[in-house]
Amino acid sequence: MRAVRAVFYVEVVTNLGSAIFALFFPAAFLGQFTSDPLPLAAVEFGRWYAVLLVVLSLVLWAALRDGTDRLLRPVVAAYLFGDALQIAVALRLGSAAGAFTFAIHAAIWRSEEHTSELQSH
Repeated sequence: MRAVRAVFYVEVVTNLGSAIFALFFPAAFLGQFTSDPLPLAAVEFGRWYAVLLVVLSLVLWAALRDGTDRLLRPVVAAYLFGDALQIAVALRLGSAAGAFTFAIHAAIWRSEEHTSELQSH
């Protein structure tokens, strides 16, 4: 479980980096996923996403810092469920946008990475 913990510490850091980017530069953050012009409301949803990402990252960080698997297991299970949803939504987004951008590929790759890391332990 030690290797799994390391992967999820990296997850916390990358999520917080993404959250800061989405919070302060939401149009640029969303622009990674599509080149279509975005209405102001869509850009503000980027900020909303950032807030949720901060909360989820702090929950994961707290579970990791606890040091036991008792709190970590349900949090990781929720993350894995979210990964499955993220893959499905990323595929739908790529199809709707007419292109699979680097950001969409990265979202799919990160989700698959979590699943394979946990399966190996």
